[in-house]
Amino acid sequence: MAGTITPCATAAGKRYRVRYRKPDKSQTDKRGFKTKRDAELFLASVTVSKARGEYVDPAAGKVTVGTLAPAWLEKKSTLKPSSYRPLEIAWRVYVQPR
Repeated sequence: MAGTITPCATAAGKRYRVRYRKPDKSQTDKRGFKTKRDAELFLASVTVSKARGEYVDPAAGKVTVGTLAPAWLEKKSTLKPSSYRPLEIAWRVYVQPR
């Protein structure tokens, strides 16, 4: 079974929730679909993306710039110093402190 679709009552009216398993076998859900058809289409798209190996965990979108920047800057270190230095300064002075 790919997942389940259940109706739920909200202040905005009847909505649908989709529960499914991620590739790591942990369970997750997405809710707020206005129609059952929308919920079914979402579940179908998740099932296809898992089968193709293209599934991206929604929680991965919560990774901060601070986590990604050191690796990104490391990859940019192959640039000429005149190109790399402004990137490193902009990161250190404007982005990292925030």
